[in-house]
Amino acid sequence: MSPRSTKLPAADRKQAILTAAAPLFARLGQAGATTKEIAKAAGISEALLYKHFPGKEALYAELESHCVEANAVGRPLFDGAPPSTATLVMGVAVLVQAVFPGIGARQSHEDTKRLVTSSLLGDGRFAKAFLDRHVKPWVDFFEKSLQAAKAAGDVEEGIHAGKAEIWFVHHLANTLHLISLPEDEVVDYDMSREKLIGSAVRFLLRGLGLKNAAIDRHYNPKDLKNILARIGQE
Repeated sequence: MSPRSTKLPAADRKQAILTAAAPLFARLGQAGATTKEIAKAAGISEALLYKHFPGKEALYAELESHCVEANAVGRPLFDGAPPSTATLVMGVAVLVQAVFPGIGARQSHEDTKRLVTSSLLGDGRFAKAFLDRHVKPWVDFFEKSLQAAKAAGDVEEGIHAGKAEIWFVHHLANTLHLISLPEDEVVDYDMSREKLIGSAVRFLLRGLGLKNAAIDRHYNPKDLKNILARIGQE
């Protein structure tokens, strides 16, 4: 008997099924993946799968909460820092890191991106639920920090960035990650991954209107590594 087919508590078995299902749904889509394939990947029978999920649709619906929780990285940041220029700068850096190149298990992160992208090519419900849960809290928090940066005089005159531009932070990081998914390089940025991350962070902060002096004052890649290590996500 394989380790996956040994008896597990119901909650653990459910999580094991979701873990096995994620890459199949990511590769084949909701319509293409079958319960037979999912059961085989989980090392169980279809009958046992149906004891935990009434059908493929219910299993797919639970994947959103099972996927990598990008906002778990930001939660300590939200809880421990007031809205400010410093919070905005390092918050944007953390979000870029969380989305591209990602945190935690690489395969899980890549499966999540493929699931969201597949949803966008369909009805978009999975993607909307994921973004509302995992990204929107960042956007709301950064909006307050951007207002604080403006009040501190750290934003260029005439710049009127708002919620849409803050969403662009996620969108650019997400696109960079999608571009990096294939094994063969799609775009040669002529720089290391580390430098690309730093370039993206500075590009986004300038797009939000922050002055170079404010970015230089608060952005430090070493501080980013320390933040990720401190919250246990590096």
